[in-house]
This record gives sequence, structure tokens and C-alpha cells, in this order.
Amino acid sequence: MGNDLASEEEEQRNWKGIGIALLVIATVISLVITAVVLLSPGPEEPRVKNPRFSLDEVIAGEYEPRLFNGSWISDTEVTFRDADGAIVIYNAQSSEKTIVVQNFTLKPLNIQSYSISPDRKFVLMSLEHEQVFKHSYTAKYNVFIVETQQVQPFLPDMPNAEFQYVAWGSTNSQLAYVYRNNIYYLSSYGDGTKPVALTTSGQEGVIFNGLPDWVYEAEILNSNNALWWCPDGTKLAYGVFNDTGVDVMTYPWYGSYEDSTNVYPQTIKLRYPKPGRPNPKASLWVADFTQPFPVTEEVMPPKEIKDLDNYLTAVKWIDERRLLATWLRRVQNSSIVSICQIGDSGWMCRKHSQEDAQHGWVDLHDAPVFSKNKTSYFLKLPVADGKAGRFRHVAYFDMITDRKDFLTHGSYDITRILAYLEEEHSVYYLTTLIGMPEQRHLYAVTDLSSSNPREQRCLTCSLDEDCLYYSATFSRDAHYFVLECLGPGVPRIEIRETITNTLVVVLDTNSDLNESLAERALPQIETFKVPLKGGYEANVRLYLPPPLRENEIIKFPLILHVCGSPGSQLVTEQFSVHWGSYLASHRNYIYAQVDGRGSGHQGDKRMTEVFRRLGNVEVEDQLAVISYLVSEKPYIDSEKVAIWGWAYGGYTAVSVLATENEVFSCGISVAPITNWLYYDSVYSERYMQSPRPEDNYIGYEKSDVSIRAEHVRGKKFLLIHGTADDDVHLQHSMMLIKALTNAGVLFRTQIYPDEKHSLVNVKMHLYQTMEDFLEYTCFKSPPPDNQR
Repeated sequence: MGNDLASEEEEQRNWKGIGIALLVIATVISLVITAVVLLSPGPEEPRVKNPRFSLDEVIAGEYEPRLFNGSWISDTEVTFRDADGAIVIYNAQSSEKTIVVQNFTLKPLNIQSYSISPDRKFVLMSLEHEQVFKHSYTAKYNVFIVETQQVQPFLPDMPNAEFQYVAWGSTNSQLAYVYRNNIYYLSSYGDGTKPVALTTSGQEGVIFNGLPDWVYEAEILNSNNALWWCPDGTKLAYGVFNDTGVDVMTYPWYGSYEDSTNVYPQTIKLRYPKPGRPNPKASLWVADFTQPFPVTEEVMPPKEIKDLDNYLTAVKWIDERRLLATWLRRVQNSSIVSICQIGDSGWMCRKHSQEDAQHGWVDLHDAPVFSKNKTSYFLKLPVADGKAGRFRHVAYFDMITDRKDFLTHGSYDITRILAYLEEEHSVYYLTTLIGMPEQRHLYAVTDLSSSNPREQRCLTCSLDEDCLYYSATFSRDAHYFVLECLGPGVPRIEIRETITNTLVVVLDTNSDLNESLAERALPQIETFKVPLKGGYEANVRLYLPPPLRENEIIKFPLILHVCGSPGSQLVTEQFSVHWGSYLASHRNYIYAQVDGRGSGHQGDKRMTEVFRRLGNVEVEDQLAVISYLVSEKPYIDSEKVAIWGWAYGGYTAVSVLATENEVFSCGISVAPITNWLYYDSVYSERYMQSPRPEDNYIGYEKSDVSIRAEHVRGKKFLLIHGTADDDVHLQHSMMLIKALTNAGVLFRTQIYPDEKHSLVNVKMHLYQTMEDFLEYTCFKSPPPDNQR
């Protein structure tokens, strides 16, 4: 009987166990079904009712806002293209709008830019742009004659010529243009006057007159021209860049596969300076038009820098007799602002001020803002704020007494000085706020001659609760300004009067974009801070899938977008719909961005943590933050965490994978820098100094990601590069491929023939490739039927 009772009890326990097991299975099934219902895109989603973003829409720019497309042409008049596409002039004082060129005239021309001559008689229009480098392009130009309402080629005897740059001068209808690396001057357009050659030394790819060479364009001037008109149009300053001594970088151009005569690839040659190698020689010249025939003369740098390897970083005319030029030592730890004028010995520059960096680099590329009487100017310079380090602020310089003083101070960074209004004794500038580096607001501060010096007021802080990121463009004498609200809401554009800060007119609200977004399933956005080493905090932004709820057990994959470049900033309040928005909305991925040590607009101390050791602390911070998020955020799937980046971000991404970490199991690098010896001299030496053995050779060696290639083993890695990348050469990826191969690391590669750094011609294929890799390789979802 005891045995019978025992067997009966055992049978009851079995049934009880079976019941519990069935209950557990049912619970799991119900959770799976719940997850499928919540996460699967479909027509009857209970939680996500609106359509999600599609990749086609995002890549095509359907969610890109219209931004300000014009410029001020006087103190009260601004020109822009209106909603109908016409070129108009709007008078902010009288509220009058004048149509200069009708849309029906412009539409068949398909113009890409325009400018109105100072005398309002002509409109210069560019078309058929062919991109050369980052900012430069060649283009054809037409001119619209206002009086006759006719359009003609810019130079009728050269109707199909492609010019490198064309621009009106300061007065009437004078202009200058660059053709085949030489500068030409036209004193008056449309009256039969013939162009005059100001230079004849131009040589394609070697000597650049009025145009920056590759490295000056990309890293110093950030412009497609090096021409500077004096206010009365009697003189033109221009830069000459001699690359004769610069080493040549080559890459193949494969051409069309449909061309049967295209049997051998071409070899493209590019003068590209690398760390420790010869740099281009830059010189500043002035052409004087007060004589019957233009006279050109070189401007001598100040004696303090003349015989040193240096860069010309900024030029701006003070008046018709003087100009201000800024020079930077090659090591980029010392910069000189000089005042240049003609004397008995020709054009000479004397040092007016000097900025030095004890730890880090000098970043003085901005032209100054002058007072109306031209006796003083304002520059953005770093100033110490106790233990918090140095922050960028408004510095005042008196050109008569050489006095220097700061008008602002504190633990925030001013990003740009915009204008000075004499009668208000006020300097206008864009700035971050204390503890809020992601914001940009327009401020004014009174100068030292004001009855209340150094008094600051914010012009935008209480304008619109949906706008925390602004930009502004002031009129000639700063009595009016175009204000752009750039985010986080959909951008809007308006004109305001400066002294009273009153609204004049709203130019655009992007209402159509607002309506489109209201019908889409948008990501949820969460922004917060995470503690880092050394007492710093990382700024973190998460784009969360529309169905995510923090109190539920459903977990989502995470992909981290990285940059890491010194001074960069990913987490801002600027509006943007990007690939990450699409992944969060369409794929239900969590898309993360992190600004750690080395990022910008939070003081020099934080930014210069990466000095002489790129690929170190910025990599540590990305790992630390994501480790923290995985442990603290229950909705992140710790088994599905990936990282991706482009250029410096590609370097950071592969550097993270090449550490012994268990956080990231997958990554994508697009056009990555892999060794700073292969990148350009200006950028590499700014942050790493010289690679000479007596300087930072060891730093360069440690930052080479290829030496850590073996640590990528066991992780899924996709490497992408274009063969015609003139910025980050394919050499970077090829060397990394060698290292990965030698280390026995299995990985995937996507090469795009004849594509440059931006991969602009293959963007859809690029993003489809990355999405496919994430979904079916990184996160191991079953492939769709058409790919099995």
C-alpha cells in the first residue's frame, strides 16, 4: 500500500510538473506572439498605426527641409528663390518684394546657383556642376540681362567653357573668374570690355591661382576659392598654392564597362601631402586696379612666421588700404593675426596678435568681424575658466592700442561670431548653453564702450519651445537678420529686425514636411548623460523604435553610429531624418549616438583629451557607454549590438571591434582611416603632431588599427570603400585587408569602382548592403524568400 501511495504521489507530481511546463510554454508562445504583433510591420498594427519610413524616401531626401537659399545684398535687401522658384529681392524695411527673374525663365536652364551684380543689371547663373573635390566644382555659366530679360552665355565667345569659379566684385558689374587655374579680371560686364589675365602660372594639379589645392580646400579654407575683394573694388587679394614639391598619390579610374574601347584603366594623379612630407607653398597676392593695367604684388608674411613652414588660414579686407591675414605654424600650436598694407617696400604684414596652445592645437580659421570705424575687431578665442579648462569666447582687439580683452566668459562655447552693430555697441554670436552643448542660440553682448559693458541677452531662448538650434545671417550693417530655426522641430525661416528683435516676415515654415511627418511612424528620441572617466559625461541620444515600451520585456537590437573626430558633435538639437531614423522606424532597431571625450563644443580640455593619441580615449568611451546601456536598459538585446561609422567613424568602429570586448559582435566601416601616416598632413599633424622619431612616432604606431587586426576575429565585419576616394584613399582599407587576412580573420568587403568618398552615386546600394548585413548577418534574421 505504501508503494501505491508513493506511486500516486509521484504521478500527481508529474502531472503538476507537466502543467507548469505547459504554462511556461504557453507564456513564452504568448510573448512571442505579442512581440510579432508589436514589431512586425503590417496593415493592422495596434500600436504603430502610421506608415513607417521607407529607405527610398530617406535616401531621396523626401524629408529634407528647405533651408535659406539666399544672401543679403544691402542692409535692408535680401535675395532668394521663392516658393515658385523665381529669384526675388525682398526689402525688409518696406516689405516690398521684387521679382528679378521669373521661374519660367529659370526652369529650362536648371541652374544650381546664382548671384546678382552689385548694380542689379545682371544675374550670374551656374549650371551643370561637375564635382572636383569636397567644395570645388567646374560649371558652365549664363548671365541674365535684367534690362532685356534675355539669357546669354557668360562669355559669348566661349559658350561651352567650364569655369572653376566666377564671382562678381564689390561694385557695379566687375567680376573675376578662374579658368584652367588662372585668374581673369573683367572691369565691367556687358559693355565689350575684354578680360585681363592676372596670373599665367596656373598648372593643372600643380599650381593653383585663386583656388585652393586639395589640402587647403579640405582642411583649411573649406572653400572652393581663394579670392577676396576689397570693399571699394579697387583691389583683389588672392591665394597662390604651389604643389610642385608635394608627393603624388595615384589611384585607378576604371571607366564604363559598356565602352568596348575602355581596355586599360586610367591613372589619376593627385598632389596629396602626408604627415612629415613636403607641404604646398601658399602665398598671398594683391591685384591693384587703380592703374590703367592691373598691378599684382605678393604680400609678405610677418617676420615671426615668414621663414617657418606655415599655413595661410584666413584673409579679410579691413578697408581699401589694409587687409588682415592669419597665419598658422605647421605644427598648429601657434597662430599670428597680422595687419597688411602697402609701403615703400611693397605689401608687408606686421603681427597684431598671437594665439598659442600649450596642450593641443590652435584652431583659428575664422575671419574677424570689424567695427564700423575699422579700429577694432572681434575674434572667437579660448579663455580659461578655472579647473573646467578653456572655452571659446568673444575676444575684442583694438587695432590702435593693441589692447585685447574678452567680452564673454564661462563654461560654454561660442561657435560663431556673426555681426557687430555699432549704435547698439553689440556683438552678435551663436553659442551653446552651460550644460547644454547640443543647443545653439543667438546672443548679443555689449562692448567695452557701452554704458553697461559685457551685458549679454539671448534673442532666441524664449522664441519657440520647439526650437533649440538656431542659425542667423545678418544684413550688411546688421540692422536685420535672417533667422533659421533648425530644430528639433521642422525648420522655419524668418527675417527679424535686430535692435528690437521683432518679426518682419516668415519666409518658410516647411509646412508640407510637417504634414508628411505627421503621417509617419517616427522614432522616439531620448537624450541623456552617462558618466565617463576623469569626471566627464557623455552626451547620449537614442532613436527608439515606435512600438518600444520601457516597462515591457521585449528586447531590440542596437546599432551605434560613431564619429569620434576631434571637435565633432553627433548629439545636437538640429532636425534631421537620416538612415538611423529609418532603421528605428522600419527595422525596430535602437539607433545610438554618443559624444564622449574628444567631441566638440564643451571646452578645449574635453576636446584635447585625444591629443597625440587618436583611437584611444574616444574608443574607450564608446565601449563604456554602450556597456552601461546594455546593463541598465532592459529593452536592449545584449546579443545584438553593432557599430558603424564613416571615415573617422569607420576608424573608430573598427578600433572598437579590435579591442577585447564582449559588447560588440558586429561592425561596419565605410571608407575608414586605418593609419594616420596615410592621411593628409594638415589633419594628422594637428592632432598627432609630427611622426618623426623625436616627436610622436610611437603615437602614430599605436594608433594604427591594423596592428590589432587579430582581435576582430570572431566578430562579423563589413568593410566598404570607393576606389576613387581622394580623401581617405583606398590604401587605408587595402592595408587593413592585408592585416585581417594575415591574422586569419574572416570578413566581408564591398568595393565601389570609381566612387569618391561620399559614395554619392551608389547610396541606395550602399545602404541596402549595410541593412542586409545588419539584419541577416549581424542579427541573424531569416533571409526573405527572394534571397534564400
